[in-house]
Amino acid sequence: MIPTYNRAQFISSAIESVLTQTFTGFELIVVDDGSIDETSGIVASIRDPRLIFIQQGNAGRSNARNRALALARGKYIAFLDSDDLYLPGKLALQVEYMDEHPEAGMIYTSACCIDAQGNDLPEKYEAKRSGRIYPDIAFFRPVTITLPTVVVRREIFKQVGGFDERMSRFEDTDMWRRVSKVTDIHAIDVDTCKLRTHGENGLRAQDPDQIVSSIEYYSNKILREDTDVSAWRVRQGLGGLNYYYGRALMTVRGWEAQSWKLFRKSLQYWPFYAPLVAAAYIRHTVFRSGRAQ
Repeated sequence: MIPTYNRAQFISSAIESVLTQTFTGFELIVVDDGSIDETSGIVASIRDPRLIFIQQGNAGRSNARNRALALARGKYIAFLDSDDLYLPGKLALQVEYMDEHPEAGMIYTSACCIDAQGNDLPEKYEAKRSGRIYPDIAFFRPVTITLPTVVVRREIFKQVGGFDERMSRFEDTDMWRRVSKVTDIHAIDVDTCKLRTHGENGLRAQDPDQIVSSIEYYSNKILREDTDVSAWRVRQGLGGLNYYYGRALMTVRGWEAQSWKLFRKSLQYWPFYAPLVAAAYIRHTVFRSGRAQ
């Protein structure tokens, strides 16, 4: 399933990367979430009986994914963002693995990164942890599961529900968190996708206040729903999540106030992050002083 919104530049390449898979027994559901560019026309022009094209008013990517989930008939559910790409053997590898490992309700893989023009970037996501891996994935770190690499058994969604449509960020991490509580998740350390970094999805293109509010929403959701997880593990994880994004926001001039909101939350959840927060502050102060000179 591919949700898309104003991705005329990339959508045809994303769809082609699915339609040219070595495994061919799939349906591809593309949901255009109210695009106002040429996206819809590009998708509508593609002729393939496996392609199901849905258009709707803008309701957010979680809503678009949920609509695709409601239509899906396949045994397994795979995901792709409309600016990313599958490598040719992606589905064949994962379908074979799922068929051979019925104990795994979800699998994910490694992935490489490219820029807007398709050139390779040094960043890479590695799939290393398997099993009941809630502590590793629920807080975005230490393991970041990237959505295009994931395949889930369709019946798992009957247990955990759909994507949270109130979330504008972390809705995929939230889904993997919920899945990790009901089934084993397996890692395949093979690159199956190319994840594209471009101007519209980089950090500086985001709203820092929305990042802060999204982390607060997700943190409160975990505190409310994960009472079956040890309190210290949850608080340590939330401390790490807030610290990680506090440090990231500090790299952008003018976002210091939002960064410190997250740092303070980090210390409220897990005071032992104090040395790391202090070190981040010192590095930022020294760098800013040097830049001013």
